Amino acid sequence: MKLSQKHFALFKAECKKNLERMGLHGWKVFYEFKRLNDSFGRCQWKFEGRVATITLANDFPKPFSSLEEQIKETALHECLELLLSPISDLATSRGFCQAEFDREVHAIIRTLEKLL
Repeated sequence: MKLSQKHFALFKAECKKNLERMGLHGWKVFYEFKRLNDSFGRCQWKFEGRVATITLANDFPKPFSSLEEQIKETALHECLELLLSPISDLATSRGFCQAEFDREVHAIIRTLEKLL
């Protein structure tokens, strides 16, 4: 199912709303709207520079009962990936530091406590 620029605008607005709610103010976020063969969306980041690109697929694999809800869920999913990016990077780092990992886990917990 082909998506339009209207769908992309909804996606970006949802991402911005979620990023604000999660307190992810220190990130420079770019948005893309292009073909993704294996997913509805994608979040890529460079943790050191706090730069991220959040992508919405322009062609969803099948129609949904509510395309708008699927786009909102995809935006939330990609923003949650960005929220978890510090621990993702630390977990795969060759210089793994347990104290730093624990600090990032608790930062995420505090964010979730505010949201929930």
